[in-house]
Amino acid sequence: MTQILWSQDTFTKGELSPLMYSRVTLQTYYQGLKRAKNVICFPQGTAGKRFGTLFQYQLDPSLNNYQQIYFKSFQYLNECCYIVFFYGDHVTILLEGQVQATVAGTGIAADEVQLIDHTILENRFRVAIGILAPKELVRKPGTPEAITAFGSNTFTTGTAHTVATFFPARFTAATMPTTSPQIHSNKTYFVRFITATTYRVYLTAQDAAADINSFVITSAGTTAFMTLQNNWSFPFVDFKQLPQFDFEGGYDAITFTPAAKTGFGVTITMSGILTAPATMDSKYIGGSYRGNQGIGRITAVTDTTHFVVDIIPETPFADTVAIPGSLSLLTENAWSDLRTWPRKCSSFQNRAFFANTDLLSNGLWGSVTNDFVDYDDLNDNDDDSAISWFPTSDQVNYIQFIVPYRSLTVHTNSGVYSTPLSVETAITPNNFSLSLQDSTPADSVQPQGIDNQIIVLSGNDAHSLLWDGFNNAYTSNIISVANEQLLRTPIDEASYTDRVRAGSRYMFIVNEIGTLAIYQSLIGENVSGFTEVVMEQPYGNAYFRAVCSNFDGRAWFLVERQIAGAGSTTALTTYTPVLPETGTEIFTAAAHGMTLGITTAVLFSTTGVLLTSTPQIQLLTYYWAVPIDANTFRVYLSQADAEAEENAILANLIPINNSVTPWPLTTVLMVEQLSFDAEMDCVGLYPTPLVSGSTNTIAGQSRFNAQNILMQGDGFGFDDDVVGGNVEFIAHGSPVNISEAQYGFPINVEITPLPISMSMTGNPKSSNLVDTKHLKWATFLFADTIGGTITQDNLTFPIALDRLNDIDPGVPPIPQTGAFLISVMGAWDDFNKPSFTINHSEPFGIKLTGIFYKVEA
Repeated sequence: MTQILWSQDTFTKGELSPLMYSRVTLQTYYQGLKRAKNVICFPQGTAGKRFGTLFQYQLDPSLNNYQQIYFKSFQYLNECCYIVFFYGDHVTILLEGQVQATVAGTGIAADEVQLIDHTILENRFRVAIGILAPKELVRKPGTPEAITAFGSNTFTTGTAHTVATFFPARFTAATMPTTSPQIHSNKTYFVRFITATTYRVYLTAQDAAADINSFVITSAGTTAFMTLQNNWSFPFVDFKQLPQFDFEGGYDAITFTPAAKTGFGVTITMSGILTAPATMDSKYIGGSYRGNQGIGRITAVTDTTHFVVDIIPETPFADTVAIPGSLSLLTENAWSDLRTWPRKCSSFQNRAFFANTDLLSNGLWGSVTNDFVDYDDLNDNDDDSAISWFPTSDQVNYIQFIVPYRSLTVHTNSGVYSTPLSVETAITPNNFSLSLQDSTPADSVQPQGIDNQIIVLSGNDAHSLLWDGFNNAYTSNIISVANEQLLRTPIDEASYTDRVRAGSRYMFIVNEIGTLAIYQSLIGENVSGFTEVVMEQPYGNAYFRAVCSNFDGRAWFLVERQIAGAGSTTALTTYTPVLPETGTEIFTAAAHGMTLGITTAVLFSTTGVLLTSTPQIQLLTYYWAVPIDANTFRVYLSQADAEAEENAILANLIPINNSVTPWPLTTVLMVEQLSFDAEMDCVGLYPTPLVSGSTNTIAGQSRFNAQNILMQGDGFGFDDDVVGGNVEFIAHGSPVNISEAQYGFPINVEITPLPISMSMTGNPKSSNLVDTKHLKWATFLFADTIGGTITQDNLTFPIALDRLNDIDPGVPPIPQTGAFLISVMGAWDDFNKPSFTINHSEPFGIKLTGIFYKVEA
């Protein structure tokens, strides 16, 4: 038989659809994987463990419905990046995981927040919702606080604040304080309160949150003040002028006679009333009249046949004769409580855009250049004037999204429209137009731009709108065909660029089922592909619900988790064994409160003598109960036993004063930040700004109660079943002091390569995919890897990249690069059963860089 060396050294096409397993004539087959769970593909070809997440903030338990949360990032000038989330009549602003402020009275109810669209205009977070006039989240300075004293690295103020809080701040003084680095006026810094009245100064919000790199202070200056920049409000946008539209007509048969050609407060007399249902009344105030070369803005309505205008100086009336209605235009404000308000907003080329009202669903309006509150479109001869446009096709068109990228793209229910692309020039009222680029509609998720393309989600398909310079147009390609199984009703999308790893550009797509699909793209290198990310935890479920990102290489997730909380403690009932039996599987506690059909964590307690059991139940240890009815239940050592209902614990004679406390699951929402340094999810870090030193117990981690978590302490790996919110570092039954640690839920990586397909003739159409092959050995090349296993034919091999005599006892493991060889020496029907499966669930990293086979075929 012929011996062949065959290899795969790139995995950038990600996890392929089962419908792709036989597509061996496509190059995609040789660059993909059969399974890539919790894997991220790097542009160099490696398939590695994906990022972890850092715990930032837990929302109030009452806010547990992700469909009633609007979750976005807010880059505030060049100062910092806030996370904002809107919920029932409120908005909360976070900075580096700490609440900066909550604004009540937003006017947006819980079931309306998903209607929100937003755009960031310099230092304003503008919101459009349709049911209300547009509003803006605005930050303003507080009251200046005098600097009364200083220390080696602190200032003192007479105003008390909460310890450990931090905020943006500015300084003013007759003579500025002397610091290193030097503080300047008209520049934002960040202060952290060390006591109620003393604070340190930092350059960035991240430094303030971590309490590192504080400024050295050597003088307090003279007449110096610190002003917190943290007063938030959510007012309606104060528009100067609104765009115009003729909703009713009804004036063709009458004439309009101006009392003067120029001036303000000019009365225009109508020869009759408007044709019903049109009526000249107050709704026309703010509107306009145009005719006989003149344009006037309506300032008052006298009666049904008279109204008052301010004539625009640049466009006077030619004379004061009667003007036929057929040569006139009478308009109202395009937006109002009567005519409704825009649902969509964005910005492009220093103009703020709105779109889509109830009555003008295809309306698109751009502001005056560099003035985001002026939509005066009466004088369209000025290139800086506002823009009004109504894209149409051969059917009803309503605008769903506005996406600024290389051009301004407008996504409607019928397709994608774009501003002109043939020349690079600023858009004006005179050159503005929208032309249809593609008939792919974006339905429920805002398209995002990345890697010179716009990713559009339409149903379960992902499309790439790529600029075609030859045809001066966008071309559309479906990019998810090979990975179709990973998109399942997308509900959110955000682009992400890893600023540390070269060429790493990704799109994060959140599915309704709670998974995350990561699309990797590097067009210049022909790199693209999808992988699946799953949030998991041992007790209960976890789901991705929303994602947002920032241009500085950071991203955040809104994660739904189930966490355990103590229920009511109930007394256990004693019983008398019937000889010769010595125990029973059935525990009795009247109205124990556990839900039938659900495995629940429980703790036992006593005020006297602890009950005896086989195996023996211990205090401060979680067990797993399966209720039989409202008063009885069985108990198991592990979740696995409880779910299989086997190996139940036998209770012997139960002494009095024994009780059981169920720990059922409650759904909460958490903000978690992406981190390639975190090796787990929902990670907590030690030390913290408030606690440091050597310890074996980290308190206050109640989100991990009844969970088995992983930890990394001083480079070593640990695990712990968390009780009482205490994460304990224990090895071989003894506490271990650590000085630096991270801890969280495990990330379970699963990588399965596709079956081997070799051409025996050199013909690309030839393959022995379905033939049984004799695999002699397989070598797996890893980089930056610690731990993991490889399973083949029900045999599991721990991945060992170093020889045992190369590992020093007592020294933390070091990420290794090397090869791991498995001698198989057997027939290998890999087409009908999994070939190799690589698993990794440890608090360390893993990267697969290549697989090399020696095969007899």
